[in-house]
Amino acid sequence: MTQSNPWSYFWEKGAKASFLDDSSRLPAYQMRKFWFERMDENDVKQPIVDIGTGNGAVVQWLNEYAKEKSKKLDVQGIDSAQLNPPNTELKLQGDTPYESFQLPSNKKVGTFVSHYGLEYGDMAEGLKNLNAQLKRGGMLIALVHSKESVIYKKSEAIYDLMPSVIKQLKKSVEPLQEALLKHGPKNLPRSALQAQQILNQFVRKHERNPSFHAMNFVPATKHLLNAAAEGKDAESRQVLNGYMDSLNAHKARTKTLLKATEQLGDMDKTQKQFEAAGFKKVTVQQVQFPESGVFGNCVIAFK
Repeated sequence: MTQSNPWSYFWEKGAKASFLDDSSRLPAYQMRKFWFERMDENDVKQPIVDIGTGNGAVVQWLNEYAKEKSKKLDVQGIDSAQLNPPNTELKLQGDTPYESFQLPSNKKVGTFVSHYGLEYGDMAEGLKNLNAQLKRGGMLIALVHSKESVIYKKSEAIYDLMPSVIKQLKKSVEPLQEALLKHGPKNLPRSALQAQQILNQFVRKHERNPSFHAMNFVPATKHLLNAAAEGKDAESRQVLNGYMDSLNAHKARTKTLLKATEQLGDMDKTQKQFEAAGFKKVTVQQVQFPESGVFGNCVIAFK
């Protein structure tokens, strides 16, 4: 990764939301419902600014909330990464760290919201700035990571396995690919057959590991090796390089997630960080969705 912020690559590819994909309909529904409920429960002042907005999932949800409730909400999002939102009508601003964010003309914010965003910045400085930018009586609502969450546990497991996967690509997949391209599938030298054996053993070792399957190692290697066996040099190398780039990008993003969660600490530490920044009536509660498990903590704080 050549970019200082590994999330820029993720958002610039047009991702709709972090930790959600096309197979995440239930968590997506539950997260959307979470924000609808927070809007219903609280006297939200405007304007609303979403911290760490990514490509604007929360901004989109809040706009949908406003439409359903026949309300007017002034919602915008900021992120320190570079963005490429699929919905260009959303008011989003990339390359904007929240540690130094200000509205134009010294205007004040009514409500800050954040969905896995605050913890990726410097919270000590960032929270002080957010408190300073809030209107009197304004509030902050944030869903943040926790070590008890499904997302953290899955991410940690993938991160721990990733070095072995990358090593295996170099140790067995690349040599087998080269041999297939050079000799064809029926005339493989002994070294290539040994590489195939090592690869098979590695796959069998992790065949029951959900983290291994989440990394798409088997379909990626099958694709590139089948292409190599058919003499499709460019296609085979493109798949390998693309998969390796994807792994390294995922590793960089996951590292930031683990570091962000460490910064938050437990609920007591999180509460003290907000209080140290000047927030009042700070509450931190675990967020658990039916059927999906724990997804972090909800922080609500006031100026």
